[in-house]
Amino acid sequence: MTTLRRNVPLLFALRVCENLPAFIGPIVVVFLRGRGLSMTQVMLLETIFALVIIGLEIPSGFFADRVGRRWSLVLGMAAVTAGAVAYARGNGFGDFLVAEIVWAVGSSLISGADTAMLYDTLLAQGRAEQYQKMEGQANFLALGVSAAASVAGGLLAAGNLRYPFYATAAALGVGTFVALFTREPPREPGGHPRGELYYLYKIGRFALYKNAEVRWLILFAALLGGFGTIGFWLYQPYFQLCGIPLAYFGVIFALFHVFAAFSGKLAFVLERAVGKRAAVVILPAALAVSFGAMAAFAVPAGFLFVLLAQFVRGFATPVIQDYINRHTWSDKRATVMSIKNLLGRVVFVAGAPAMGVVVDHAGVRLGLALAAVGTFLGGGALLVALRRDRVI
Repeated sequence: MTTLRRNVPLLFALRVCENLPAFIGPIVVVFLRGRGLSMTQVMLLETIFALVIIGLEIPSGFFADRVGRRWSLVLGMAAVTAGAVAYARGNGFGDFLVAEIVWAVGSSLISGADTAMLYDTLLAQGRAEQYQKMEGQANFLALGVSAAASVAGGLLAAGNLRYPFYATAAALGVGTFVALFTREPPREPGGHPRGELYYLYKIGRFALYKNAEVRWLILFAALLGGFGTIGFWLYQPYFQLCGIPLAYFGVIFALFHVFAAFSGKLAFVLERAVGKRAAVVILPAALAVSFGAMAAFAVPAGFLFVLLAQFVRGFATPVIQDYINRHTWSDKRATVMSIKNLLGRVVFVAGAPAMGVVVDHAGVRLGLALAAVGTFLGGGALLVALRRDRVI
């Protein structure tokens, strides 16, 4: 038990490092388009990234559950570091494609493993009821540092658009070192007499069929994650349409990180104040309104509409994951979280290529309008299902 005491601060530090691609967040689309890529190609890159993760998400979560979360985190951080270096040195679509694939392999190994390690560490210490609060605090710290990194990334980009990628690679390299010092918390052995693949099938069946609460919450989180990611790739073209100078992009993204950080930190307080049903209903409504307002108003202050999406980003992670964790056992927790993340990527893949074509041919405002409609309709349908099965 003593060896686990350092896990929580180490996982907080690792979460910070995982979020330091914030260096490139404000300028990545500008960087790619400056190297001759269209928005269709940008979205194609991100679609391929998502497809790689879809292929690896569940096997990587299963690897974390069966081999260990620590090694999953170490290998994942090493791979995303290599992906950042490849991006920094890339010049064309082919180079960036390699970088995206390597980065996706690393992301799939990290996905779910960090959340499962944090929850099981707290569980072993008899503090599982603190998970929602701890998750919110971890995100608060990570997003706060990300805010500073966004400003720094904007300043670095003024010298050379490649510098933020090198800064990202350095930060992710530190994360690899941090992951080495974590310790594996105890967990149920799991497994099945009929073999590992059958056990994996059993976990999938539990998550998507047997347990109605887990099923609908996973699909709900996937909808928010998928449309939220589509929205992220539209922010920079929208800011350019609004006439916002590139020099301000880093500051604006810093504001987003701070707003999301406080939303996550206060999530457990707000959720307990309004209740589970209201907390769940608020999320798709806020995201749809954010997209709709951006579509309607392309003005210099339009970046303020994105704050609603940042509220969803900060609030949803600790709240929805806590709901899922309460109904999931430790031997399958990382795999279940990987299923959630995988389905979020599926939503993104279903919409991103078409969104890139729409933006190239009809403008970013139509793309944002379609994202608003998709979030509203999809969220509404899932809320009906959540209510029908008495999840909310």
